[in-house]
Amino acid sequence: MKKNNKVLHTLADHLTIGARIALRCRDVGCSHYDIAKCCNVTERTVYNWCKSKSIPELRYIPSLCFILRSQISWLVTGRIDKYQWVDEFPIGFFDFLVSIRTINIENRGDVLRSVFEMAMTLHFSINNSAHKKHSFNCFVGKEPTHKVHEFKCFMNRVTTNSPFHHVEEVKHEVQENLTFSGRFNIRKSELELSNKGISLFCGVSEKTVYNWGKGKSLPTIMQFPALCSILDADMSWLVTGCCDLPQWIGMTPTELKVMLDNLNRLPSRTVNQIYLSVSVIVHELDTIN
Repeated sequence: MKKNNKVLHTLADHLTIGARIALRCRDVGCSHYDIAKCCNVTERTVYNWCKSKSIPELRYIPSLCFILRSQISWLVTGRIDKYQWVDEFPIGFFDFLVSIRTINIENRGDVLRSVFEMAMTLHFSINNSAHKKHSFNCFVGKEPTHKVHEFKCFMNRVTTNSPFHHVEEVKHEVQENLTFSGRFNIRKSELELSNKGISLFCGVSEKTVYNWGKGKSLPTIMQFPALCSILDADMSWLVTGCCDLPQWIGMTPTELKVMLDNLNRLPSRTVNQIYLSVSVIVHELDTIN
């Protein structure tokens, strides 16, 4: 199944994590070399992951999700989130998100809004002047055209009232500044859990749980779902500090959904070029700073 020339995620909980990695490699055209470079491991390590001869450590999961255009819950469990955001991305959008990773979460949404408004304003302006051969007056020294005005009004109507009720409120506040152990200890304290209780539930020793809390080690991929369950923690939040993409960007689910829906109506090559250009600009500005 495809959308916007992308292969969509499907239920894959019957596959091993290695098989899911190999599946996404084929879907997005990613080589073992690409993954090795992104995760800073050897190609042999990636080969072993894909052949299920070894399992990637938890610390590699965020990088794997970026390079494979996937989500943490699907990669770890094979189950599809209630809303699979990455399947809605227009071409070039994921690379744009990678470029803004170092920007403060308070500013990411503003950057995305600015680029989205630029793309939509250009689209409205060009379409409005298409009947005027070689005419570019609508771009210079003029009040916004009727269609551009309509677009601005449309943007003002975007509210936090979600049109798709299957997206739940986020379970946790953003904790990007903390390590895994910090987030682990927050949930452990909030639920008043003991090392013994966690160890019995996850099938590990109390010493192992102690090491998780002290940042001396991370749970394995196999232990992770059980840990999320007893901590009543969102899987993505426990790994990254954010529950989902809208929270990571700093937007409501509705606002992001409206943006993606409208971007997907534009010519894919145009959107791709806009986001690639902005990605380069963000990288250059970040280097200067």
